[in-house]
Amino acid sequence: MPPQREIINRAPREAMDVYIVGANDKGQLCMGPGYREGKIVQEPTRNPYLSEDHQTVAIAVGNNHCLALTADNRVLSWGSNTHGALGRTTRMWQIGNGRWVPWNRVEGEDPDPDSPEGPRIDSILQTPRNINSIAIKPGTVFTQVAVTDHASFALTETGEVYGWGAFEYHVGENELARFENVHRFYAFHPYHSEWPEQRPLRDQPSPLKIRFPNTDNPQIVQIACGSNHVLALSKSGLVYSWGTPDMNILGRRFLGRRGNLRDRRYRHDPYGNMNHPFAPGLVANLANIRYVACGANFSFAVTKPLTRGNRKGEQLCYVWGQNDDLQTTLPLSKATFVETPEHPDAPDGNRMRVVLYPTEAPWLSGIGHMDDEPESAIKAISGALRYGLAIRRNGWGEAWGNEHEMPNAMGVVNQDNEPLIPAVPPGNPFAQAPQFAGWHYFHENCRWDQVATGRQHSIAVDQDGRIYVWGSNEHNQCGVPRPNGYPNIDIIDRPTLLQNFLEPGNQAGPLRGGNTLFVGAGARYSMFGLAKGRFQAGEGGNLDNVEAPAHEWRSILDFSDEEVEVGGD
Repeated sequence: MPPQREIINRAPREAMDVYIVGANDKGQLCMGPGYREGKIVQEPTRNPYLSEDHQTVAIAVGNNHCLALTADNRVLSWGSNTHGALGRTTRMWQIGNGRWVPWNRVEGEDPDPDSPEGPRIDSILQTPRNINSIAIKPGTVFTQVAVTDHASFALTETGEVYGWGAFEYHVGENELARFENVHRFYAFHPYHSEWPEQRPLRDQPSPLKIRFPNTDNPQIVQIACGSNHVLALSKSGLVYSWGTPDMNILGRRFLGRRGNLRDRRYRHDPYGNMNHPFAPGLVANLANIRYVACGANFSFAVTKPLTRGNRKGEQLCYVWGQNDDLQTTLPLSKATFVETPEHPDAPDGNRMRVVLYPTEAPWLSGIGHMDDEPESAIKAISGALRYGLAIRRNGWGEAWGNEHEMPNAMGVVNQDNEPLIPAVPPGNPFAQAPQFAGWHYFHENCRWDQVATGRQHSIAVDQDGRIYVWGSNEHNQCGVPRPNGYPNIDIIDRPTLLQNFLEPGNQAGPLRGGNTLFVGAGARYSMFGLAKGRFQAGEGGNLDNVEAPAHEWRSILDFSDEEVEVGGD
């Protein structure tokens, strides 16, 4: 019998009332049967599936899919199942016919195919369901969930990691020409990206235990995800990374760009060669790390307090990854041009500026007088595609980068609460210095506690539990009702207090009932987790009040878990 492993992680235990707002085009709002792709939830609305049917204690919000961890140790998924991101089937097995049937055929014909709200979303996508547990060791206790654009991960109490889905890999027309121009590879068995006969298996449709180099017990304590890469922090302070190799953003050194996978020795043991980006590997030159975070294509690692030298008590922040818009806070001179043919995130479509290996970011390294928790040390970081936000332990909030497609979406304001648009030098749109600003100027003595970023909108929570939103509001993802008093109602150009959760008649007061436990921002939607029982039914919106479908049909709720065959599509 193998020895019992040390418990190093603890799952959150406080259940949440979950509120949703924004677009539901992929079923990412978990609204249940009957809703359509064009449905937009206009104001924060209580979700009964996540608040009543399940005791939700943690949520990971991705661009178009989500995971939830429940108090009874279940991992639920919903939203887009592109490349197996949900870790479960979205088809049904017909025993009589012996074949897989698309779910829309199970539910029957759409009663209103010409609806102005668009096509009907399969109920199996927008209803929370358990992930496939066939490869999960019995007795496993999960403590954290995390997602990339098309992959998902779950961390256990003993520090093991399970994953499913796939990473998106962009290559040019002249490289690996036997495949289409945009590739999505099997996420966890690297050799499938090299052997053409394995092409149908590039997606991982169900959870698989991730192997780490030189150990079968990595003791991971935190996972952070970007768009197509992952960081895992170990108990000993080491950082592992894996994911797409097309931008050289993993902070690792490889023998070759994709490793020597054609060696036949590795054909039947895909992890025999760990020198490959789709397999976890140690990030170069990092040790004594206590916290990691990711933007879309860039990464952060914050050290434990230094114990000696003239920087004693300081916590250093290391950064690496894409830096075209100074997302890492480092000057352009610290970045190297990397060829990225036809990559959608490259400013000119062909190359990016990348900080190849972890480099100290002076602006984000904390200096303070407290040995254990310097007041200016980083508490939390969240990154979008072109900008980042951070909260220090003294509550100060900072923003940097350049969201040049929507300049006032960063929410940077001056002391008069007027939006500041970063100045762009003529003829050089990517050469400005990072824009550092305390967002708290718009509210006297405001101090921050949590932060989250979506594609082009952001959410922050102050230390009184009040929620502020800003950025793109095109799909009402900020939850600010219309009309909202701004000249352009599709953009909230400064941090704006979300008033739905305040005591009536006390718009300046603290959030009622306790703490805001969670905020999450997706591509076009947002989620909020508030202490259980804070509101009565109907307060702050309830899904029962959202316009219901006009017709009834057979939905996923008519089937038990046993009736829906495990698998993926």
